[in-house]
Amino acid sequence: MRPSWPDLRDRSLHALMSAMPIDACSALGARLAPRLGKLANPVSHERATRLFEQLVPSGPQAGVDRLWGNVGRTFAEFAVSHRMLDAGRVAIDGEEHLDAALGSGRPVIAVFPHLGNWELAEMQLGFRAPGRVAVIVAPPANGERAAIAQRVRSKVPAELLVNSRTVWRHGLAKLRQPGGIFMVAVDESAAGRVWGPFLGRPPRVDGNMGKVVRLALSTGAIVLPFHSERVRGAHLLSRYLPALEFGGDPRDPDTVLEGVRRLNEVVEAPIRRLLDQWYMALAFRG
Repeated sequence: MRPSWPDLRDRSLHALMSAMPIDACSALGARLAPRLGKLANPVSHERATRLFEQLVPSGPQAGVDRLWGNVGRTFAEFAVSHRMLDAGRVAIDGEEHLDAALGSGRPVIAVFPHLGNWELAEMQLGFRAPGRVAVIVAPPANGERAAIAQRVRSKVPAELLVNSRTVWRHGLAKLRQPGGIFMVAVDESAAGRVWGPFLGRPPRVDGNMGKVVRLALSTGAIVLPFHSERVRGAHLLSRYLPALEFGGDPRDPDTVLEGVRRLNEVVEAPIRRLLDQWYMALAFRG
């Protein structure tokens, strides 16, 4: 079957951007973001605007515009992601926390929000612990874009777990392997809502944060929070925080709820600080 025009367009654009200098590629994404992002997705823009009005009442629109710029850069940088890592464009802060978790001899659940360029931070951890990491991924619905994403992500020595009803069982299996690391986004969007962080909403235990806490309680895993932060242009920072330990019965609702509150506090702080780099602001509803 001959590829369709949209597929040829996506394939050609990815090839073109892959050959561009890193800074030019990233800047092109920021330049295209107002047209391909903001204007093409008015519902997402409105949701982000409402969230900024709630959390950043002084100059919310400027923050939303910066958010679109970061989203544009992040999507464009996917084409040059491995070159960015090789060039040292992604520094690490809190390396002692990362090394302590990797050398603990314990199973590790590495949790992150969609901040900065989260894809690069995920890849970086995969290269840092080759063969040890399994990460949940959600391929694009478009077939050609899914194929591109698979080619780029498969270069990382990590197991890609396509999001499904059984993905957490695969994560559990990974944590039962020696040195196993299960990587999870804790600000997932499902069933029309962003489940975490709560940002003033009542805490809930039925999203990924609750699943992470129950999994940690069941396996004795430590939880390693990290996030990506765009410093300037195509330069980023992966920031690792001290690992969290949870104790108690995973079947006890109060124990799980307390764990979720602790985890939410750690995840929410950088999102509030870097709201104009939080991709899920485009899907957030109070």
